[in-house]
Amino acid sequence: MNNVRKGWIAVTVLLAMAVFAEAIFAGAMLSGFGWARAAHAVNAVALIALTLLTGSIGLVTLRRNSQGRKLAFSLLALAAVVCLQTALGRFSAHGANLMWIHVPLGVALVGFAMQAAAGARRLNEEVALTTP
Repeated sequence: MNNVRKGWIAVTVLLAMAVFAEAIFAGAMLSGFGWARAAHAVNAVALIALTLLTGSIGLVTLRRNSQGRKLAFSLLALAAVVCLQTALGRFSAHGANLMWIHVPLGVALVGFAMQAAAGARRLNEEVALTTP
């Protein structure tokens, strides 16, 4: 397995772990831990930034590899859904009745993030980095 593939696997697994951490922070928040609300919010913003960054880097560096393009678009789609999820959470925090969609979308995000990690594992062995 080449280093580029290993790197993408590591990055996508870390992103999936960060998505799962959101559920942990949400549970802690619902259990009454005061620190959890800030952790949930900070992690959400970090997830948006990191998924946008990794998706953009993937578009540039993996563009000559069909599996790489799929991974990059998957990460950008994940970023879009995380943005939607964050907006739903913020509206819910300000009184909107949207928790009925925020919670199941959060569960779906864990699966979506794991699919991105699986996509990184499918990268071709001969993944070649290209210069921008």
